[in-house]
Amino acid sequence: MFVKPSLKAISLAVCVATSSLLAPHGLAQEVAEADNEAAFQSWLLEFRSEALERGISEQTLDEVLPQISQQRQVIQQDRNQAEFDNTYSRYLQRVNNNRIEAGKELMAEHGDMIREVSAHYGVQWRFVVAILGLESNYGSFPITEPLFSVIATLAFDGRRGDMFRNELIAALQIIDNGSATVDMMKSSWAGALGIVQFTPSSFLRLAVDHDGDGRIDLWTMGPDVIASVANYLASFGWREDQTWGREVSLPPGGEQSLAAPQSAGMTPDATCRSFRTMGAWRPLEDWQQLGVRRSDGSDLPTRNLPAALLMGDEGDDKGYLVYRNFCSIMRYNPAFRYALSVSLLADEIADISN
Repeated sequence: MFVKPSLKAISLAVCVATSSLLAPHGLAQEVAEADNEAAFQSWLLEFRSEALERGISEQTLDEVLPQISQQRQVIQQDRNQAEFDNTYSRYLQRVNNNRIEAGKELMAEHGDMIREVSAHYGVQWRFVVAILGLESNYGSFPITEPLFSVIATLAFDGRRGDMFRNELIAALQIIDNGSATVDMMKSSWAGALGIVQFTPSSFLRLAVDHDGDGRIDLWTMGPDVIASVANYLASFGWREDQTWGREVSLPPGGEQSLAAPQSAGMTPDATCRSFRTMGAWRPLEDWQQLGVRRSDGSDLPTRNLPAALLMGDEGDDKGYLVYRNFCSIMRYNPAFRYALSVSLLADEIADISN
């Protein structure tokens, strides 16, 4: 038997229907966030078991794990890194007068120590200073993110989960062995420590207690900071008798005609071999014959070093011949724009500090 609904019933039905249309997005978001947080806490429990198996003490885990929280903003930053998204011209604006002058001031204050410590590891001081300039503006940039939360978030995210899971173990080992307190473990959004911006695993492998005081201090400008950067470069085969490379001018049509895969040239140094997108490595005399010249139009150096040609932005006709030391810089950060910024800043600092 059909019963005609009342006006009140119809109104109520409309309200319910309208609410069901408006509410689900907000409600679904709350549910998704709750599910995500539950999954994160479950992941932390699983990770705790793994950390214990890998030798991390219960005392360290009891101190650190309860302080960890998701830092969702770092996931977005991880997917939008300036080294890969920017043009060369925009990224190279980091090599500016402010950074050059700050490098000059650093050398005025600590120059003798920086030169002495860098030379001990066979690395030209200007490259050590330039790395510090790009990484933390010589220690003046505030490094304030909670490292354990940052790394745990990136490990849970999964894009580079295994890598950051290992970095989280390494960070816990730093606490376990007494190299730092939890409060000291502040980082960038990418989970890198101190003035030098070392990952925790790099801290364990390559950081140096150069002043011999029993503690590696990467948070205060001093011998440990300089030695650790120099040791990092030296560990990847840095050559003190070479520079990074140079800006060059290309022959007409060079952007197209000179591009070649790595397999088309000589076998590069082992440090450079994995950077296949650099293209072909050739002796300088071969690049000379192909029409490449110094940026001022003069001939290339007669020393017959192997070099690879990096192109600038499409259409700008800029190129850079890079030597094997450029690959050592890229071990610090595997992005051409980053390594080029360090190299150009090193040249500027050398010009003003001699």
